[in-house]
Order: sequence, then structure tokens, then C-alpha cells
Amino acid sequence: MPAVTLSSSPALVRPRPTPRLSLLRTWLQRIRTRRALAALHPDQARDAGLEPWDLRAEIGKPFWRA
Repeated sequence: MPAVTLSSSPALVRPRPTPRLSLLRTWLQRIRTRRALAALHPDQARDAGLEPWDLRAEIGKPFWRA
């Protein structure tokens, strides 16, 4: 019976992330983070040390802007 090796199977090899995929992941993370910041109660933001004007500025940024 022939030996089976899983490491040489092309279906199990993960492709390298492309720059576009990395950019997409970064954008999605920014969207999630800004939505979470927008959902904070003012007391929670204050407890986290976030100033209201900084919070509004961060929430108002488009996802493509860091």
C-alpha cells in the first residue's frame, strides 16, 4: 500500500495573503473597531480614557483612512 503524505497535497497548502487581501482585512478591522467605538456609552469611553472629540473624530473617519 503506498504511503500518503498530506503536506504535498495542493488542496491543503494555504495561499500567501496578497496585498489586496491584507488591505481588505485592515479595512474590515477598522470598520469593526469604529462601530464598536460608536456603540460605547459615554461613561465607558470616559473610563477608557477617550476624550469625546477624539472619539467623534475617529468614528467619523472613512474606513480607508488610518
